[in-house]
Amino acid sequence: MKIERILEKVPDYKAFLTVDEMDALVRQRAAAHPDAIELRTIGVSRAGHPILCTKIGAGPKNALCFACPHPNEPIGAMTVLTLADLFLQDAALLEETGFTWYLIHCIDPDGVRLNEGWFKGPFDLRHYAKNYYRPAGSQQVEWTFPIHYKNLHFDKPIPETKALMDLICEIKPAFTFSLHNSCFGGVYWYSTDSDPAFCARLEEAAARQGLPLHLGEPETAYAVKYSAGVHSMMSMEKHVDYMEQYGGKQDYSSVECGTCSADFINSVCNCLTLMAELPYFYDKRSADTTPVTATRRALMLESTALSRQYYSFVKNRYARIEGLLSPENPFIGLVAGDAKQDPSVYDARENWALRPEFDRPATLAEKLDNLYLNRYYEWLIGGLLRRACLYELDKNPDEQSRRVLTEVAAEVEAELERRIAYVEEHIQYQVVPIKKLVSVQLESALVAADHVNGRSGKEAF
Repeated sequence: MKIERILEKVPDYKAFLTVDEMDALVRQRAAAHPDAIELRTIGVSRAGHPILCTKIGAGPKNALCFACPHPNEPIGAMTVLTLADLFLQDAALLEETGFTWYLIHCIDPDGVRLNEGWFKGPFDLRHYAKNYYRPAGSQQVEWTFPIHYKNLHFDKPIPETKALMDLICEIKPAFTFSLHNSCFGGVYWYSTDSDPAFCARLEEAAARQGLPLHLGEPETAYAVKYSAGVHSMMSMEKHVDYMEQYGGKQDYSSVECGTCSADFINSVCNCLTLMAELPYFYDKRSADTTPVTATRRALMLESTALSRQYYSFVKNRYARIEGLLSPENPFIGLVAGDAKQDPSVYDARENWALRPEFDRPATLAEKLDNLYLNRYYEWLIGGLLRRACLYELDKNPDEQSRRVLTEVAAEVEAELERRIAYVEEHIQYQVVPIKKLVSVQLESALVAADHVNGRSGKEAF
């Protein structure tokens, strides 16, 4: 099968590349292949780092792939770099796709640098949590596209997002791949196309690598399942509607984030937009639909109660250090957002769980999500709170400030350790080889190219 021959060429990566390593590789490749590659700088980051884009191919349609839409998600960077290499090695494959490809290996270089502490391993839950970085919503590339919907109005895209917007308006892609990844669980996708054959081929990419689909609770309550592993696209408009229905009418006048890339692209051109979510760690039970004794509603309500406890802990510790934080502290934005969030998000989740479909017995995958995996995801914010305290301690504040920061850092670290131990006690996780993750994303890109071109399974890659 052709796709298997293609995937055999994916390198057996043992670590993720840093921003400097990625940039150097891309520049060297462009210099070595000036007739095949055009290397463009499409913008600069907030810290002044150039955002590089590799243009390759001469197909009649344009494809845009951008990696690191969130800076803790480097799998896509390895996928984009691999895809460019494959096209250089196989000109017939590139031509067969029918696309001109625009490949951005790192759309958020500033944020990615703050994750590099875990890029070389060891790859385990503890090391990842203590070196994890993700910015506030107002500083996330994926969630700062303009939106005007009901009482939500946002039109302050950050420079990285503006660079993407300008490129999208210029090339009007027929296919866009926003290369995301999750941390824990199974494989799933968001898509603007619900075609069953297309969804089945995406799921085959995960099966080919022996990776389970994510069959637990959906990441977003409003998502529609097109198939077991493919969901309707994320959208801030849908989130607003969901919160209005289940959490009461919201005041979005002070919200400092916008919508996702798919919404913006839809306003510019007719485009298949795809997001692929793949985990660093997985427990095979993420795809286990065996019923358990508890109902889905009971587990969702228990999970929400635990989330309220987390919210109380973070809110209390943040309040103690808020006045000690310097404006340039990069680690506090997402923490502050959680500490100051409207508790109606938990009300909405509880009201959503009153729907009839929550009456049935939960599956093992849903239990895993509600009781264990969600606990780990929440405490990645604890890792950020710890890093925020350490950042201020490095600035040598006065003795009283140091005492408070030291106390809070110690309390957060102790709670983080307790939570990780709890998760490790109840799950059986494995580290997913990077080659498998890249292979799933790469096959997804080629499957999407086939789908846009209207090719049948027999003609496909």
